[in-house]
Amino acid sequence: MKLKHLFILIIGVFLITSQIPLFAKPKVLVVVSAADWLELDSNPKYPTGVFLNELYHPVKALEENGFEIIYASPKGKRATLDPESLKPKYWNSDSERELAQKKILSDPSFLKPLSLEQIKGDNKNYVALMVPGGQGLMNDLIRDPLIPNLFVDFHKDNRPIGLICHAPALLTSLPSGSDGEGFLFSGYRFNSVTKIEEWFIETFVMKGTPKVRKISKLLQDRGMIYESSLLPGRGYATRDRNLITSQNPFSGEAFNELFLQAVNEEKEKRGL
Repeated sequence: MKLKHLFILIIGVFLITSQIPLFAKPKVLVVVSAADWLELDSNPKYPTGVFLNELYHPVKALEENGFEIIYASPKGKRATLDPESLKPKYWNSDSERELAQKKILSDPSFLKPLSLEQIKGDNKNYVALMVPGGQGLMNDLIRDPLIPNLFVDFHKDNRPIGLICHAPALLTSLPSGSDGEGFLFSGYRFNSVTKIEEWFIETFVMKGTPKVRKISKLLQDRGMIYESSLLPGRGYATRDRNLITSQNPFSGEAFNELFLQAVNEEKEKRGL
């Protein structure tokens, strides 16, 4: 055997046995709530968590387009799926819902996420950040002191930030002066759950009012520009520069199109 062929063989064996991937996939960081309850005026521990279809549909689209998903949560605690998100009205079929549960609940990274402390100041390898909706984030992520730092880290590099349904509420944790002075996303267009949709959820689904509500107004007060669908319960998403936001569980297709466009641009920019 020629020396060149022997060298190639040795390198090949090393790569296989050391489990080093020949072509690493671009990574997207998905931050999920670890809370399984939300305090309401009528119920101190209303059961909630991460909204399954707001997680499954973008994750599926990202993976099908060659991206690796890495999960993170407060203290590295495993997320709970919002019981409301398992109802048939949010799915095309029972089989789709069952497939989504099986896919998410068998993902090693979802079952054992990184902690937010682990990715603090060490997130340059992620091409994008995404936070799915679900009322759980209104309990823990919105109060977590590491969330604002995460937004700043991704924003200063102009990396895509995707926030779904209630997740734009996390932007309220960023510093802001009067009339939005000094607010990181002042002047940005955004979308989120509408006031009518919030009222519907509070009145007919949760039957109680949470402490943080009227997300669209809170962000408008900080200088952001609100956009939404004409009617509630319709799919809608918007992109302004590196910020991609969507309105509700029916906005998956609209969100995926804009978010995939943004992460692919970041991928190309990095030459990946």
